[in-house]
Amino acid sequence: MKIDKEGCLRVQNALFNQEEVLKREVATWSESDSNKGQIYTRSEVVEFMLTAIGLNSYADFENARILEPSCGEGEFVVAIVSRLLSLSTTRLSVSELAPKLLAIDLVKRSLEITKLKVTSLLEENGYRNVEIATLLKHWFVESDFLFENISADFTHVIGNPPYVRVENIPKPLLNEYRKLFNTMTDRADLYIPFYEKSLSLLKDGGRLSFICTDRWTKNVYGKKLRKFISDGYGLELYIDLYGVDAFDRGVMTYPAITQIKKGEVKHTVVKHEVNITEEEACKILAEINEVQASSNARSDIVNHEMPWLFCSLKHVALINKLESSLPKIEETGCKVYIGAATGSNKVYIVDKPFVGTIVEADRLLPVITANELKGGVIKWKERYLINTYDDNGLVNLEEYPKLALYLEKHYKELSRRHVSKKSPERWFKTIDRVYEERAKREKLLIPDISSEPVVLYDEGRFHPNNSIYYICSDEWNLQALKVILLSKLTKFFISTYSTKIAKGYLRFQAQHLRKLRLPEWSDVSPDLQRRLVHEGACDNVQLYDELTSEVYQLTQAEKLLIGM
Repeated sequence: MKIDKEGCLRVQNALFNQEEVLKREVATWSESDSNKGQIYTRSEVVEFMLTAIGLNSYADFENARILEPSCGEGEFVVAIVSRLLSLSTTRLSVSELAPKLLAIDLVKRSLEITKLKVTSLLEENGYRNVEIATLLKHWFVESDFLFENISADFTHVIGNPPYVRVENIPKPLLNEYRKLFNTMTDRADLYIPFYEKSLSLLKDGGRLSFICTDRWTKNVYGKKLRKFISDGYGLELYIDLYGVDAFDRGVMTYPAITQIKKGEVKHTVVKHEVNITEEEACKILAEINEVQASSNARSDIVNHEMPWLFCSLKHVALINKLESSLPKIEETGCKVYIGAATGSNKVYIVDKPFVGTIVEADRLLPVITANELKGGVIKWKERYLINTYDDNGLVNLEEYPKLALYLEKHYKELSRRHVSKKSPERWFKTIDRVYEERAKREKLLIPDISSEPVVLYDEGRFHPNNSIYYICSDEWNLQALKVILLSKLTKFFISTYSTKIAKGYLRFQAQHLRKLRLPEWSDVSPDLQRRLVHEGACDNVQLYDELTSEVYQLTQAEKLLIGM
């Protein structure tokens, strides 16, 4: 077969050009001021994790090769080097030290700070400049970890992977990450591929310990990573750090420590309300190494792509009972919707004087936001949502001269949005399509973030803005459904699948609401139907738990477990 040399050369040039473009994108991002997930771990938490992963004697380090894939300003690296030097009874040679560690970071300034700290530590231990220079060369790489070609020969991976939202990752890099890593689907944040790649670099029997937000353990975007772990790894340790001040500054989501082993794991040690002490870390390590499962251990957490449930066995048993005996809420004639995101609320949400004067009246819908649902009542501020859609799709601005003039005044701001850049000719559209008919339907309004369930009945006045979820139904009476959703059973269910955020608040997101189980309305007795509707309409909240327990036929023990 004749080889087309010119064709081969074109392919090689194209690949080379693609690599050069990616290198420039990485360099631009590394030098920019944009967020790269630089939140640093407190020293006591670092020491706790090193102890729990089993790096506590020189024998533990002797055959170790340790990776820190996002070393930041050196919290983990300095602690690792300090332990390595202090645990040895003799002065370790450069050839002994060099293979022990590899630390990578994208940000040059952070890496230089880490090198200075390590240099100081090595100098204190009597190492000469030439030895230090050799070790720094072996230990540190300034690079994008996700693109770096690394041998899979690590016994330990430990650190705090970067938490960068998907919309903050430069698009060319995001596209490449998604090509390289199967787990980076949906709205997966940057730490997800850090898990996948780090785990893939472990030797058999190797361990990874990350401190990271716990969202992926339950959320939709963590499905592929949970499946990846289920297929070849085991969860040794899960520590819920709710209430623990783990980082150098406050964060919105609570973190967790996940310790994962490459290979079979018979049981998972689960801890809540921990004291971050050396003594407790040693006890946890002993529990991990026990042949028989301890009282804190579970063997049912990792199950293919299913959410990881860390609550008590009784709690899980009740959830399993409800899930096996009742349909999902959307299988009973109810539909969970998400409020409309605009991309610029200050442009698209306007006050009452706009109606018919500045914008045509039929382009405006009464809108409700989460701030207007506080205190368990609707406090509408008489604001309206500009609807850029009609029954046929996006409106023709030529038919709405007032709307056209108003939007054109805000062209500069609206055109900057991602949705506008994606479709420049449709620059004036809201992110989500607005459906006028939904505004006119009766619905239950549920704010995204709350410590307790908040559910408010709307007879058909408002279109919900983003950060509100809402439920419509062709089968269930919504006043009756409100009773169920405001009961402790709903909070019990949501708290199982939602991760806590700042101040202990829960997320009442669509993905969690859709997991709720509900009997068919026709399976509820007529008398109980009547009472549900009446007490819901009268807002007799004190009766909601008892009515709900009747609907679900809960035992006394189950009611006590739920807190009813």
